[in-house]
Amino acid sequence: MRYIAIRELQPDAAWLDAAREAANAVRLAQPSQRSKVIDDYQSVWKDLKEKMRLLSNGKCWYCESIDPRSDNAVDHYRPKGNVKGTNPPHGGYWWLAFEWTNYRFSCTYCNSIRTSATTTGGKQDYFPIWDESTRALTDTDDIDEELPLLLDPTRVTDVRLIAFSEDGSVGPAISKDHEREYRMADETITRYHLKHPILVERRALNLRTVHKWIEDADKQLARYVKMKNVIARSTAEAFLQQIREAASPRAEYSTAVKHLLAGLAGKSVAARSVLDSL
Repeated sequence: MRYIAIRELQPDAAWLDAAREAANAVRLAQPSQRSKVIDDYQSVWKDLKEKMRLLSNGKCWYCESIDPRSDNAVDHYRPKGNVKGTNPPHGGYWWLAFEWTNYRFSCTYCNSIRTSATTTGGKQDYFPIWDESTRALTDTDDIDEELPLLLDPTRVTDVRLIAFSEDGSVGPAISKDHEREYRMADETITRYHLKHPILVERRALNLRTVHKWIEDADKQLARYVKMKNVIARSTAEAFLQQIREAASPRAEYSTAVKHLLAGLAGKSVAARSVLDSL
């Protein structure tokens, strides 16, 4: 998960007019009809999907995967329909169905329930919070009183709570002593299916490749320092550029790459140099 500056999305006036029309239709509908009315206007949020995709360079905002063949979705961070797992039952944040700041660009595995041989995950209509008594039940309630347990890629303070290892695995970046933050990270990893074995292997393959580039860059840098070999310097710079690209916002799993660089910075000139340049 990498920070997404959602305010850069900035829908145009025509979209905002369409969203207001849809929101008003939902507000005027009988509670039993709200779900149907929301579905009738689903083209509104779908019209933003391409802009959202471009904002993250095609990456899922939750797992940083790029899959052009996947039917990626506009996820409602706070579900527009019935919220799963609440007690008492919650009919959904219908008043946010057409609020663009509630949208997140998501791949199928993060957004929908999927099961592998070893894991089950997918956000679907789950939206757990720290204290159920603070949950907003109507459009007049203050959602800022809630403390969501799902990390939000549009919040700088949230994305730092997950850490990646070189083997592609993922876990909380903080200790259990920080109970709420630890639970946020743990819940997020499950709900966004960040431990799916295919995803773990893709991250691991990427990190192995980057680690090899770091080793090669260090060798060439050492050769340049010892022998003042211009070719070695040029070769090292080429490796460093590849590493920088792998850690850039454009690249898949770039947050995991940054964690790799941080872990190696104490002993690797190349890792430290790239990290300092980001």
